[in-house]
Amino acid sequence: MAKHNINKYRQPKTAKKQGKVHVVNFSSYTRPEVVEVQNKDWIEYGDDNDYFGYLIDRYNGSPTNNAAINGIADMIYGKGLDAVNGDKNPEQYAEMKSLFSKKCLKSVCYDYKMMGNAAFQVIYSKDRTRIAQVEHIPVQLLRAEKADEKGNIKAYYYSNDWSEVSNSRKNVKRIPAFGFSKENIEIVYIKPYKAGYFYYSPVDYQGGIQYAELEEEIANYHINNIQNGLITECLLMKKELPSSKEYTTSSQGQVTQGDLY
Repeated sequence: MAKHNINKYRQPKTAKKQGKVHVVNFSSYTRPEVVEVQNKDWIEYGDDNDYFGYLIDRYNGSPTNNAAINGIADMIYGKGLDAVNGDKNPEQYAEMKSLFSKKCLKSVCYDYKMMGNAAFQVIYSKDRTRIAQVEHIPVQLLRAEKADEKGNIKAYYYSNDWSEVSNSRKNVKRIPAFGFSKENIEIVYIKPYKAGYFYYSPVDYQGGIQYAELEEEIANYHINNIQNGLITECLLMKKELPSSKEYTTSSQGQVTQGDLY
């Protein structure tokens, strides 16, 4: 598979040398763009339609961001799914508990925190009289269908690798949204309300993403220096002082400054 560069949100631009100082200017951080392309049935999210991939890179590259997301996702899950009136409806309570496994709920909580969005895959029985199973589906693999004239998102498109998807619908599967079909599989898409967003919601740590990326770059900088064996920008030069025989004195018997340095 061809390499795909998703880190295009802040590209460093190196200016010309000013004496011995290198000036590096970073373009300002930009929020993810939601793009509606005329010849595509789905809505793209971010540069190259891979903003979710960008968030995954920030999770993998920043230890602080990684630890925060893991901890908060665990707190969202808490003690799992429960009901306040489970003792009054024991059969329905037991059925609910059987539909949502711990692994499924933990994965959804994890996606919800890291991606700002999450999704369930609802699987009906063959006769479609009941819900047989509910499974987690990785939200980064889904893209919303264009809304209809009433503002309803009636389906989501699934692809195992959106970087390989062009304008065609090859390797892309349409899955109806919950309540908009009579098919055996539907998608429940979860996203919090955020002003100015409709199809996707940004993460709640949007303002800290640039610091997560900065932490990555600092770590990479020091790793490169260690691997290269030295820091070229901060060389420490040690020069031994000359011996007493090499000192020269001025006519007044004082050591000249040029002889010391």
